Amino acid sequence: MPVTSCNKTAYAGMTAAGRMAALAAVLAMGTVLPAAAQQQPAAQPLPSTVAGASETLPAAVVGIIDYQKILRDSKAAGSIRDQVEVRRKAYQEEISKQEQALREQDQALVKQRTVLSPEAFGTKRREFEQEVAEVQKNVQERRRQLDEVTAVALNDVREAIIEVVSQLAEEKGFNLVVPSSTVLVFSPRIDITQDVLQLLDQLLPDVKVADALPAEPAQQQPQQ
Repeated sequence: MPVTSCNKTAYAGMTAAGRMAALAAVLAMGTVLPAAAQQQPAAQPLPSTVAGASETLPAAVVGIIDYQKILRDSKAAGSIRDQVEVRRKAYQEEISKQEQALREQDQALVKQRTVLSPEAFGTKRREFEQEVAEVQKNVQERRRQLDEVTAVALNDVREAIIEVVSQLAEEKGFNLVVPSSTVLVFSPRIDITQDVLQLLDQLLPDVKVADALPAEPAQQQPQQ
């Protein structure tokens, strides 16, 4: 949970162990996929509809898809959600153990305050704060990595959806396919959502969520 300007005061008032507990909630995101990863793919021109500027445009033959339903019900998207949830739970269990250890350290440090010199206590407190900060940093990094690999996996689903929709549009004679979320009313006869789901499940039944994104190759220094 990044510290924003609106919660800095409350955050500063927490104990170190309390801040750790707040950070642990960062990974408690359920099975919901990142919002950015659920955005509809950009419109793609159909090869058969490309025409010169001087040609008369054909009448629109429109197909409709429920993009959010496809992301919710497709086997590929479901496999991504399952993998993300398993990984999230594993991270949460690990963080809970670290949180408990930090809480015990904090309690032990409070008891030592009466027997340690102010200098010794201050040193131990700073070391403890550094340990808490490092765990917080690791929590945020885990969340960032999980969001990144999830978005990459969902991009594979987007590309497969475009491929399937293009195929169905050609078969059914549509020269325009739009998401149902942008349409006020439409006939169920032009809704190809179930057809897209069926073909998508055949084409891409599951997607492997990577452990991490590939490391970018180091840039070579220019020769002198």
